[in-house]
Amino acid sequence: MIFKNLLSKRDAISLLELIHTSLFCSSEEDFKELVNKLNEVISYDFAISGVARTDSYGNVVSYKIVNVNYPAEWLDIYTAKNLYSIDSIVKENFTNFRLQRWKDTFRKHLTPREFLSRAGDFGLRDGFTHGQRNRTGSRGSIFTISGNSIEFNNRTEMILELVAPHLHQTIARIADEQNRNNTISLSKREREVLNWLREGKSSWDISQILHISERTVIFHIENIKKKLDVVNRLQAVAVAVQQGLIGVE
Repeated sequence: MIFKNLLSKRDAISLLELIHTSLFCSSEEDFKELVNKLNEVISYDFAISGVARTDSYGNVVSYKIVNVNYPAEWLDIYTAKNLYSIDSIVKENFTNFRLQRWKDTFRKHLTPREFLSRAGDFGLRDGFTHGQRNRTGSRGSIFTISGNSIEFNNRTEMILELVAPHLHQTIARIADEQNRNNTISLSKREREVLNWLREGKSSWDISQILHISERTVIFHIENIKKKLDVVNRLQAVAVAVQQGLIGVE
């Protein structure tokens, strides 16, 4: 009912197309095109994303940025003056990994006026940031949109919540230097379970189809999530399709 009230049929189709496209992004340029498609569904002026590796305490130890269209001069200042150390948006993201509106975070962390003033000079006064960590907590993503054209409402928030897991998988995959195709091995049963998850079946449904207990199905799903380094079933299906572990149809 919530989806019906907030998202139009056109919205739903556009989001499904965006999610499908995300499965086949293999470069930074692909990712930028993907984010530009999001701009057809929600309004924003600037977008940037990145993925970071963190230590056991949650501190960022390495960071890769994919700049979609953020002001280059601001990024130069940000890097040169190490503004990351006082950026409450980044701190909040890599601490809690949830959707945040900037103005709320700025109040929560009492962000320095000089930082707010400098960002404001480039039109970066308010926005949304969302991120997600992988299953082990060793890597996290950040995705930010900003600008005067953003509509700060429930619809925008819902869409960002829906696309965030897929943006995370895409940016993490692109930034990952290792080829995971040669390291992931799924059993025949795990592939069967994944194929039924792709069809939208519940654990109970799958147990009935495969004639095994629901507990066994859940056991297989947890193993699949560990192997694919994801946190939920939708991500598991998305990564499995992208890696060619199961078919699209």
